[in-house]
Amino acid sequence: MLYLVYTGGSHGTGPIWIFIVSPVTFFMRGLRKGVIDITIFILAVIAAFVIADNFNGYQYNSPELLSRIILSFIVVALLSGFYEYFRETYSRKLIQLAKSNETLATTDPLTSLPNRRYTMERLYDEKLLSDKSNTSLTIMIVDIDDFKKVNDKYGHQIGDLALTHLADTFRKFSRAKDIFCRWGGEEFLCVLPQTNVEGAVVVAKRIQKDLLAQPIQVEQEKINLFVSVGVSEITRTESIDLAIKKADENLYLAKSTGKNKVYSA
Repeated sequence: MLYLVYTGGSHGTGPIWIFIVSPVTFFMRGLRKGVIDITIFILAVIAAFVIADNFNGYQYNSPELLSRIILSFIVVALLSGFYEYFRETYSRKLIQLAKSNETLATTDPLTSLPNRRYTMERLYDEKLLSDKSNTSLTIMIVDIDDFKKVNDKYGHQIGDLALTHLADTFRKFSRAKDIFCRWGGEEFLCVLPQTNVEGAVVVAKRIQKDLLAQPIQVEQEKINLFVSVGVSEITRTESIDLAIKKADENLYLAKSTGKNKVYSA
């Protein structure tokens, strides 16, 4: 572009081509870098006009034409800058909206834990990784004992508090690679990669112990939460559905043998 300004192009029409610089620059460089680049460019154009006039470049016979070309370029640059500003703003809003929708689609709104759909997708991925690396993968199904009694006695608001309290307890014992999700109602599914049954039982008992040590405070009354846990390891030859079924059966055994138990047989 500077060459066209200096040489005049065809019959002095070279400077006309500078008008494509603004939209292309903003498109390629974004708003902030585009402003810097265009500012440097317009100063270089003015310098090219001066150099052409004094050092055997194209002789433009109309100073008014040159000043209007520069002013027109500045106007086009400003309009292009405003367009880029609104485009970037709109793009950021779209990205934020997409992230928000993704969070709503994959997160339980009450506990802020992953929901069932997200966890099932991750569980299949973890199964593939476990098979490839020949490492253990264990799941736990955790259910709050006598949750209906809590709701009936204290109301659903306290029932919701119990669920969020349990979710917070999960976070205390969750590693970065673990997945603790709300499975449905008062049931939670826990996915523990690189963990065998014995390790999962240890985690479950730590959760039970912490719940006993940290009761829910309701006015002057303290409510202890008790949970039953069914544990199952997903083997290479076993399907995810079968492992979940085994964990569910173990959960039933834990509840039927006195509750607040961990069953992994």
